[in-house]
Parts: sequence; structure tokens; C-alpha cells
Amino acid sequence: MRDTQFRFQFAADVDVADAQGTLGLSLLAAEGLHGDAKVRTDVAYSVDPVRSEIHVSGRGVTLDHVVQIFTSLLTHEFGREAFRIRREPSAEPAAAAA
Repeated sequence: MRDTQFRFQFAADVDVADAQGTLGLSLLAAEGLHGDAKVRTDVAYSVDPVRSEIHVSGRGVTLDHVVQIFTSLLTHEFGREAFRIRREPSAEPAAAAA
């Protein structure tokens, strides 16, 4: 299964640290649905404060739920125009040598 990455890019007036806190709440909410281990193994993220971006990557329904919750909370907290989302397939993992 191929991983997917979502890039959340924020407007200049959004504090990326606040957005990262919102992502933490989204991960916690997803743990309520899927359990801690499933969220920890299916979802990863990184923060790029210089570019005002948060990258959320992973696979499956767990990733979908985290991203949906995060998007909803960001919209409520900062407004629809405060961020953009791009969905990108991650690079295919290298095949193991035989």
C-alpha cells in the first residue's frame, strides 16, 4: 500500500505552533476511534516553521480520519482562508534486493 502525504500550508498570520497543537488534538481524537498503537503506526507528521507547513503522512482510514479531524478543527479555529491543503502520493518504497 502506498503512503499519502498531506501538506497544510498556512497564511502568514497563523502561528504554526498553534496549528501543531490543533494537530495534537486531532491525533488524540483519532486515538479514541482507532487506539493509540494504530495512530502511532499509521500516521506521521513533521512541522516546517520556515515554510509555515505541516506535513501529515501515512495510510489507510486512520490517516483519513486524522486529516479530516485536523481540517475541521483548523477551519473552526483559523477560518477556511487561513490554510491550503495539498494531497500528494509519497514516493514508492524501494524494492528489497533479492
